[in-house]
Amino acid sequence: MYANLTADEVLKRLGTSLDGLKTAEITKKRTEFGFNELPHKKRSLILLFISQFQDILVYILIGALGLSIATPFLEGHALTFESFLDAIVIGAILILNAVLGFVQEYKAEEAIKMLQKMTAPHVRVRRNGGEKIIESREVVPGDIIIIEAGDMISADGRIISESHLRCNESSLTGEHEAVSKAVRVVRGKKSLAEQENMVFRGTLVTRGSGEYIVTAIGLNTEIGKIAKLVSEIEFPETPLQRKMKQLGKLLGGVVLVLCLFVLGVGYLKGMHFLDVLLVAVSLAVSAVPEGLPAVVTVCLALGVRRMVKKKALVRRLDSLETLGSVTVICADKTGTITENRMEVKEAWTGGGGKEGGEELIATVMASCNRAKWPKLGDPTEIGLLGYARKLGAERLNIDKEEVPFTSEDKYMMTRHGQKYFLKGAPEVIVKMCDDVNKKEVLEKNNEMARKGLRVLAAAIKEKGKIKFLGLVALEDPAREGVREAIKDAKTAGIRTIMITGDNIITAKAIAQQVGIEGDAMLGDEMATLDKKALIKHLKSTAIFARVSPSHKLVILEALQSMGEIVAMSGDGVNDAPALKGSHVGIAMGRNGTEVAREAASIVLADDHYSTIVNAIREGRRIYDNIRKFILYLLRANFDELLLIITVMILGMPLPYLPIHILWINLMTDGLPALALGMEKAEADIMLRPPRPHNEHLLSGEWGRLVIAGLYSFALAFLYFLWQMGSGVPLIEARTATFTLAILFELFLAFTVRSRRPLWEIGVFSNKWLIWAVSIPLCMHLLLLYTPLNVLFRLVPLNALEWLEIVVLAFSGFLIFELMKLIPEKRRA
Repeated sequence: MYANLTADEVLKRLGTSLDGLKTAEITKKRTEFGFNELPHKKRSLILLFISQFQDILVYILIGALGLSIATPFLEGHALTFESFLDAIVIGAILILNAVLGFVQEYKAEEAIKMLQKMTAPHVRVRRNGGEKIIESREVVPGDIIIIEAGDMISADGRIISESHLRCNESSLTGEHEAVSKAVRVVRGKKSLAEQENMVFRGTLVTRGSGEYIVTAIGLNTEIGKIAKLVSEIEFPETPLQRKMKQLGKLLGGVVLVLCLFVLGVGYLKGMHFLDVLLVAVSLAVSAVPEGLPAVVTVCLALGVRRMVKKKALVRRLDSLETLGSVTVICADKTGTITENRMEVKEAWTGGGGKEGGEELIATVMASCNRAKWPKLGDPTEIGLLGYARKLGAERLNIDKEEVPFTSEDKYMMTRHGQKYFLKGAPEVIVKMCDDVNKKEVLEKNNEMARKGLRVLAAAIKEKGKIKFLGLVALEDPAREGVREAIKDAKTAGIRTIMITGDNIITAKAIAQQVGIEGDAMLGDEMATLDKKALIKHLKSTAIFARVSPSHKLVILEALQSMGEIVAMSGDGVNDAPALKGSHVGIAMGRNGTEVAREAASIVLADDHYSTIVNAIREGRRIYDNIRKFILYLLRANFDELLLIITVMILGMPLPYLPIHILWINLMTDGLPALALGMEKAEADIMLRPPRPHNEHLLSGEWGRLVIAGLYSFALAFLYFLWQMGSGVPLIEARTATFTLAILFELFLAFTVRSRRPLWEIGVFSNKWLIWAVSIPLCMHLLLLYTPLNVLFRLVPLNALEWLEIVVLAFSGFLIFELMKLIPEKRRA
């Protein structure tokens, strides 16, 4: 047990040193131990294909297939190829449907795998004497890992150094209180909770910092032994997917009742039972949009892929639905609105404290510092290291970190021999100092802050007394494009509230630069207000300064009680409650802690405010497109059912055979619906106010749905009636009516693309839809003009019939396009 060994003994046993493993040793250990990962259950492609047949409607269709195979034998007629035509066609359609479903689900799973890779945790490791960031799966036993508050432990290990290190081990021990860690040897056999010199995979660093030697990876870790997968990306079923399933079940119930009605009418009319059964089954399969949940999932997955390209990594699919309803963005100033690229612009050595000059201040700032030059660590600390290097100031080794920096305490103290160095917020440091002109210091602090600079104070503790040294002001410029993004958000009806731990004057200066308008309030001032008073202030306040993570949660709860839909950004270990509690939690991918990323639903790869606005734009687009293809599927799914019921009641021949109904479903449902999911964002997508969170997906569309269904039914019925009345052979009338139904639905796909007329958005602007319409059209032509027409009991159409069909199908498109010109109440 490594807990019983000294740090030196563990280093020796694992063949490593404090400088870390050498490249050759890493390669050797990788061969021996493999990667630091737990096994993921892989879904068999064969099982994925088979799962496409696990649906009640497919079971019905399989039953119909069985009956169509059995009937020729039961009837006792001579068996011919034509006896099994229905069975062959139904079987082929079943397989084609399964292939389409398989491709859709496979693409969705691949998108999710890509996300899991992109949001994989990283660790700071020392190898070959230097430090670097690597993926946690690359860790091997013997690696030296550097940890600090907010990090998720990626492998089991023995602590070799620590400062105020505390870990939450509830994922392993069930104990929710964080436990203190130490370097000293543990005597005897102890439980995991008592092994204070060990850290374990899946646990969280809540305070302090330290280093540990990796002793076990992957399945050999304590959590690996119980095969508990941790830090997985969550993809629970979204509310929209649940609604689609409920809608599918509701429609399924209605359709099944109507199909039983069809069966009853056919029986009373003396029709052959199997023929009527096949018609009823085909109608059920055609009318129920059983593919809705799958198409919604694929659309969400495709949206996720697009967002990855825009630097937003989605961890939970339900956040995509919520993005379109966001009314307030609570954004961190540092790194989100500003670049988080710190550079010292000014230093001041007044204040009446210890004389030592700028070089001593630089030494304190560089020594009381956990970053590594040039880019490992907090950007503020890296900026201070750059300042010290520029002045040639010495950086002293830390003997012990007495007080780690936290957003609550707002200062840090380290020991260097007999001296203690302090750095932190000027108003905090001056309170701790002896013999300092507080008024002068704070006036200078305000003067620097008015320029939008971040100000830090330096102090030194000697012989029990703390002496003030001076101030350092760092510039963190506003990010390029932020001002425009904030303006776009405002136009879209979204407020931006800036939250920062910085001085209120600095915060106001930055807010002015980027166009955030509103009052400013200190975190401490906010803490004195009750909820009612805070809600009143929130109506006009857009800047919160000197805020701690607990304040964030208070702001969030107050906004939510006002009915706002809140996107909250955060990067620290203590931001997790606010991130989890917000409607859309947004973590920083570059400088955020692992725990913040775990709590968030979206991770920004570039930590940029404009990426949040882009994500909202994409969220609105995804919701719009899902709405479009649902409208398309529902507008076109009931006309065949109405037509069959009508002609059966009237005692007319059936306009469609069962295989025709299944072919219409196959040709017009899947591909156009998917292509509508690829539609570009509407031009006014960020000019509309946010969508009401509880708005029904089909709000404002029921009228159009009824009109589309009735018009499609009337058109097909009257055309079939006219064909039959003209003395056209039944097979030709069926072919013409069947072709009209397909063309009508394909034209319909173009008209649901936008609320604006098609000539405004461009006929060819969605190339996916062009292909999604062209492929079914070509397959239909192949069906009509090759020997396949015998299988489907169809005949080729002449030019005049094609002209009639195109004109009639286009009439539906024209009516819906003209309806767009009628002024309507603007939908949110």
